[in-house]
Amino acid sequence: MRQHVSELLSAYIDGALGVRDVERVRAHLDTCPACLMEYKDLQDVRRLLTGLPDPTPRPGFLDRVSWRLAREAAHQPRPSLVSRLAGVFQAQPIRLAVLATAMAVVLGLPWALSTGQFRGHEAPLDTDAYVRHYLFLSSDQSLVDEATTTFVSNPGTSEQPTR
Repeated sequence: MRQHVSELLSAYIDGALGVRDVERVRAHLDTCPACLMEYKDLQDVRRLLTGLPDPTPRPGFLDRVSWRLAREAAHQPRPSLVSRLAGVFQAQPIRLAVLATAMAVVLGLPWALSTGQFRGHEAPLDTDAYVRHYLFLSSDQSLVDEATTTFVSNPGTSEQPTR
């Protein structure tokens, strides 16, 4: 049994439906005479209502509405800071991540700048340690070069090393 689209007809006439719902209503209206009749009735009512003149409020109506709205706004309690923060912590995880990042930047950046965390740190050059380290690393290397090694390892050949 197919579902009727009666609850969507008013929004369909007003153009307030998404693409999927519009297609669903159109397809249903092509096959369901009851919904088509209701759709035509709603169109007739809309035409009748648009033909009526705009109503004019009685004198003082706008002042009374404004006064009542102001009175209701004054009687409603404002949410406390604790309740507003509780609403933030019940939020979506992405909102909490953004809030935490913003707090880290807002609090951490001034601290890092004031303590010099972004300044370059110059290490004093200990020349004696540098020379000792260089000598230690180079002590593993052979003191003869490649040409000498080749000449000494092949004493029977008459080839002279090329320069």
